[in-house]
Amino acid sequence: MKTLITGGKSAQALKVSKAFAADNLILADYGSIPAFTSAKYQFISLGERNDTVIAHNLLTHCLDLQVECLVPLYDFELDPLLRSVLLFEEFNIKIFLPERTVSGEYIKQGGLVHAIAWAVFNESKLIYCSDSELNSRLESLGLERALNGVFQLENQQDSLVPYLLQIGQ
Repeated sequence: MKTLITGGKSAQALKVSKAFAADNLILADYGSIPAFTSAKYQFISLGERNDTVIAHNLLTHCLDLQVECLVPLYDFELDPLLRSVLLFEEFNIKIFLPERTVSGEYIKQGGLVHAIAWAVFNESKLIYCSDSELNSRLESLGLERALNGVFQLENQQDSLVPYLLQIGQ
């Protein structure tokens, strides 16, 4: 599978790439990108950031590169992509985000997430966790909440609370 992860210049994108190690990975970012080659992934530029055409720009790149899976990490990509999920699905491109109706509950208001781990869910199924000791708890959580996307996990009163992993720019 060919997977595009945004925020490609960030440490978070490199961490998330571990969850998709079996895929053909593309790390994408806005503006200039490092002139670096790797056997594990390739870097591409998404051009200069233009908030009015975020979804269109990402869709164009996904189609041009024959991407099947999009993992958006920037906070400014969230709303435009949530509004465009059906369009991406028409082209058989999966976006790793929760449904629009519930996405707000996975955004940490008023501060940083004090994450103990992070995990990736694909349509409720846990596909990766940075702390394998949490796998059984997260498998249940993923099913209960129909999680889809990349989440940071915070421990609150002996309960794991998922928040979308987002990079601010």
